[in-house]
Amino acid sequence: MPTESHDTRGIRDDATAHTVTPVTDVFETELGCTIIAELPGVAPDRLELSAERDTLTIRGRVSRPPRPPQHREFDLADYAQSFVLSEDLDTTQIRALLKDGVLRITIPKSETVKARRIQIQSE
Repeated sequence: MPTESHDTRGIRDDATAHTVTPVTDVFETELGCTIIAELPGVAPDRLELSAERDTLTIRGRVSRPPRPPQHREFDLADYAQSFVLSEDLDTTQIRALLKDGVLRITIPKSETVKARRIQIQSE
């Protein structure tokens, strides 16, 4: 959902850009959690991913053209979203990959909560 934005006409620089929540999917598996976020227009050097305590935050800044387009039908927006993480996840092992405007974040479950198979011995 868009947050409060400024006038959509004319040039926007980073100081006046508005922020929207990226489209995301979240999947949980036996091994952990995967978050997929659409971030079109965000280059790897303009993407920030941070994990602090139980919160994962995504921030992506879109590069804007130096001049306004002759015709515009959509507005470029920066992205921001935060997720509250379960304490069952190991935030020290987060992996992220940005490819073709799609960010894929994988967060494994901590070893203490992973199901494990117990060998049964017989006498």
